[in-house]
Amino acid sequence: MSQTDKPTAFKNWINSDVVNTMATEIASVYKSFDQKEFSKVAHEFAPLELKDRVLMITRALKDYLPSEYDKALKIIVQVMKRNKLKGFSLWPFSEYIGQHGLEHFDESMQAMHLLTQKFTSEFAIRPYFIKDASQVLSYFKKFAHDENEHVRRWVSEGSRPLLPWGLRLSVFVENPHLTLELLEILKFDEALYVRKSIANHLNDISKHHPKVVIDTISSWIRSCPPEHADKMAWIKRQGLRTLIKKGHPGALKLMGVGGETKIKVGNLVLNKERFKLGDKIEFSFVISSESKKEQKLVVDYLIHFVKSNGSLAHKVYKLKSCHIKAGEKISFKKSHSLKPITTMKWYRGEHAISVQVNGKAYSKKKWFFDLKK
Repeated sequence: MSQTDKPTAFKNWINSDVVNTMATEIASVYKSFDQKEFSKVAHEFAPLELKDRVLMITRALKDYLPSEYDKALKIIVQVMKRNKLKGFSLWPFSEYIGQHGLEHFDESMQAMHLLTQKFTSEFAIRPYFIKDASQVLSYFKKFAHDENEHVRRWVSEGSRPLLPWGLRLSVFVENPHLTLELLEILKFDEALYVRKSIANHLNDISKHHPKVVIDTISSWIRSCPPEHADKMAWIKRQGLRTLIKKGHPGALKLMGVGGETKIKVGNLVLNKERFKLGDKIEFSFVISSESKKEQKLVVDYLIHFVKSNGSLAHKVYKLKSCHIKAGEKISFKKSHSLKPITTMKWYRGEHAISVQVNGKAYSKKKWFFDLKK
């Protein structure tokens, strides 16, 4: 049995029980709803992954709810208020609003405001931004002060330029200052849930506008009250993570790493030379200070992997930030699992691992990867 065929597989979060509960709940507020026909949609779930199951239910909602969007939305809102559907069970409602509600802006915004307190509307809101960003931003500036942390997080997450699995918001890629107004309101939010989104939002912006992010975080630090210093330090570290991995001088300087790094990296050792899918690379190395004063180090490691065309690319992984005293030696040990991941496909061939300190690459060790498990 494959991982995706197991009852606990991610796709099975949407199943026949979810469909039947949704049908019962809709029928309780919409008496002419055809529960039996609607529920048949679950018969086609077996080969489908999670998102495709959600989209199939969304199509069924379109078929069996009233054809007038405003009437259908009222039914959806009534069902949400009954609180019998939870979490991912509400995803088809989010898709329905995202796909069909653009001509009913105010009603849809209020419905998403309710929905995001129970599940999320971070994907549903994106077609609205694409249609009229200024109109959504006017709502989001108000929602940024909402008492519910899920709504405040929605303001940041829903407007992220490059939200994973979400529609790209080109208007914000081109002009990041539009959403920075929202982050300015939220930056010292008490909820870590919200601050994580702020950091991820800044990280998105940094991929096209590194200076904007560096200038923004610098400004926030200068104006940061002492009681929020820890929050700001966390946002800085997470929001700059892509720039730090790239060794961007401005980002490293904000992290307290400036000037020439005087170190030596040696004794990079791997637990073996050949690996296969499912193995762990265990590696160790030593950093020696060659400076007469203490230095701050941002230590990462790079996996250099073979692409489909045989060339090498690399991915940077965080390891540790630390200080090294004059003349000190620090030993590092780490393991890295060679497991299947959606963002990178493994190919047979000669790979490598290297160490990066303060954005500069050091010692490199080759290893061979075989596809056999």
